[in-house]
Amino acid sequence: MSLLEINNVSKIYGELHALDKVSLKVEKGEWVAIMGPSGSGKSTLMNIIGCMDRPSEGEVLMDGIDIAKMNQKELTLIRRDKIGLVFQQFHLVNYLTAVENVMLSQYYHSIPDEKEALEALDRVGLAGRARHLPSQLSGGEQQRVCVARALINYPEIILADEPTGNLDEANEKIIMDLFHNLHNEGTTLIVVTHDPEVAQTAQRTLFLRDGKLVRETVNENFTGEIKYEDWTENK
Repeated sequence: MSLLEINNVSKIYGELHALDKVSLKVEKGEWVAIMGPSGSGKSTLMNIIGCMDRPSEGEVLMDGIDIAKMNQKELTLIRRDKIGLVFQQFHLVNYLTAVENVMLSQYYHSIPDEKEALEALDRVGLAGRARHLPSQLSGGEQQRVCVARALINYPEIILADEPTGNLDEANEKIIMDLFHNLHNEGTTLIVVTHDPEVAQTAQRTLFLRDGKLVRETVNENFTGEIKYEDWTENK
């Protein structure tokens, strides 16, 4: 059984089909990228996978359970227990320190544990910045806090929306190396991106256009690592 299975999913707003009968599967431990132009349905698909929205039609099976039929409260519990979210816009609480932002995610899941939150920050290389406010952190450091926050409840899926979109090349490398390490640990990664080089790090890339899944490519030489020398030359 696939970890995630989407069958003929549509999201309809009046006459607009933001998603149009999309079907796909993601296996446990897989790394999948989703690409497409603006308006292709990437964000809509991410919101449905992330339990922030429900489809108008179709099935969304997570561990064999159809979350498309769940109410908002049930979706909140699935998102809390199974999904770690990383956004392009960091969505950190500006008056909380880095460790407090991570602990806030624990608060909605179980019981805040500062030791665990500090360990999560250490995993992303920010142990020494735990007591800093977001305004005292660089963009790359703020994104690493977001990754730590996503990891703290040991989710089955990390769902990242343009996680490197606001970062320079040095911080982009740090974030992608973190994803590589997470994948090696068995975490399932679904990364929405506009950047072909980021997508090339995934095992598979799904391409959306006008709400339809139009193409899929498989990285036959998948390693999960980026050849940064080549990447810099291409950019």
